[in-house]
Amino acid sequence: MRSVKRAASGVLGVLTVAGLVYLVQHLDRERAYRQLLASGDDALRTGDAYRAIESLSGAITLRPDSMAAHFRRAEAYRAQRRHDEAVRDLTVANQLAPDATEPLVALGELSGERGDHAQAAVWYSRAADRLKDENAALLYALARARYRAGSPAAAVDPLRRAIARRDPSGEAHYLLGLVLRDTNRPEEAMNILEEAVRIAPSLLPAREELADLYRARQRPDDEIAQLRALAALDQQPGRRIALAIAEAREGRFDAALETLEGTTPASTDDSQVQLARGRVHLVRAERTGDRAAARLALAALEKALGGSARRSEGLALFGRALFRAGDVIAAERILREAVATSPVDVEAYAYLADAAESLARPVEAREALAALDALEGGIASPATRAARARRLGALSLQAGDAASAVRHLRTAIDAGQDTAATFGLLAEAHWRLGDVPRARDAIAQALERAPGDRALLRLSRTIK
Repeated sequence: MRSVKRAASGVLGVLTVAGLVYLVQHLDRERAYRQLLASGDDALRTGDAYRAIESLSGAITLRPDSMAAHFRRAEAYRAQRRHDEAVRDLTVANQLAPDATEPLVALGELSGERGDHAQAAVWYSRAADRLKDENAALLYALARARYRAGSPAAAVDPLRRAIARRDPSGEAHYLLGLVLRDTNRPEEAMNILEEAVRIAPSLLPAREELADLYRARQRPDDEIAQLRALAALDQQPGRRIALAIAEAREGRFDAALETLEGTTPASTDDSQVQLARGRVHLVRAERTGDRAAARLALAALEKALGGSARRSEGLALFGRALFRAGDVIAAERILREAVATSPVDVEAYAYLADAAESLARPVEAREALAALDALEGGIASPATRAARARRLGALSLQAGDAASAVRHLRTAIDAGQDTAATFGLLAEAHWRLGDVPRARDAIAQALERAPGDRALLRLSRTIK
C-alpha cells in the first residue's frame, strides 16, 4: 500500500511540475505577444511601417487569433500601399471579431482609396447596420461612397439619418445638396445648401453649388450674393472675375468693371483680368449696340492675348468684338483662327457662324453652327437646340441643300419651333426637292398660323 501511495505521489509531482512549466511557457508567450503588439503600435505611431509589420507578424505567430494584431498590421500594409495584404488582414480581423465595426470601416476606406466606391459602400453599409445609426460620420462615409459610385438616390437616406443625428458639420448638408441636385430636386437642393452655408459660412464648395443653382433657377441677385461672399472669403482673382461676369450678365456693367478694378492679381494672372474686362465691354456692346464699348473690348482683349489668357477664348472674344465694331471680314479671319486653336473655345463657333452668315457664306456658317451643336450636345437647352435646328435649316436652304434643310426643319418643328415661318421654310425646301404634296401640306400649316402673311401667300401661289 505504501508503495502505491509513493507512486501516486510521484505522478502528482511530475504533473505539477509539467503544469508549472506549461504555465510559465504560456505566460512567456503572452508577455512576448504583448511586447510585440506594443512594439508594433509604437512603430505605427512613429511611421515606421516596416518595423510595425515585423513586430505584428511576430505577435500573430504567437496569437493567430488576435484580431488586434491583424487589424494593426493591415494599417501598416496600407501605409506601404500594399493593398492586397491589407485586405487579407482586415478580412481575417472581421472573421475573428464579427461584431466589431473597425475592420469593416477600414475595408470601406481601403476600397475607396482603390477607387472601388461601390464595394466601399457595401462595407460601410455593414458597419452602419451594426451601429444602428449611432455614428453620423459613418453614415456620411456610406453616403459619399454611394454618391461616388454613381448612385446619388441611394445616398439620400444615410445623409438624412446622419443629419438627424445632429451632425454639426456642413459637409453632410453639402453632400445632400449635391445628391438632391443630381436627382432633379433643385428646390430641395437649394434649401439644404442654404442650411450648409449657415452652418459653415466658409464652406466654399457649398456656396459655389448654391450660386450655380441660383443661376439655373434665374435668381441673379441670390447668385451674385453668393459670388460676392466667395470673393470676400477667397482672395483669388478668379473669384472677383466670376462675380464681375455675373454682374455683366445682369447689365450691371459699371459694377462689373468696378469689381475687376478690385483685383490684385500677380503678373501671370493679369491677362485673365483683361480677358474678363474685355468680356464685360463686349456684353455691353452686344446689349446696347454701342461700338465704343466694342472698341474698349478690343483694347482689353488685345492686352489679354499678349499674356497667359486662354488663346482660343481670347481670339473668340476678339473676333466677336471686331464683328460688333463693324469689321466683319477681320472678325471672320480671327474667328477661324480661334476654332483652329486647341483647346478650342466652343463659343467661337457661334461667333464664326454669325460672321460667315453676315458675309453671305451660308456653307461656312452652317458648318460652324453644326460644330457648335455637336460640341455642346445635351448641355444646351431644348429650346436652344430647336432654334439652332431651324437656323441650320435656313442656312441649308441658302446653300442650296434642300434635303438637309428638310431634315433640320423637321427636327426644329418636332422640338417646338412650329411657327408659320418655320413651316414656310419647310414648304420651300420640299418644293425645291420637287415634293409638291409635302410642300402644299407645309404651306397650308404655315397659313393656318399666319393667314395674311404676304410672303407665305406668294409662296403658296408659286407651289400651286
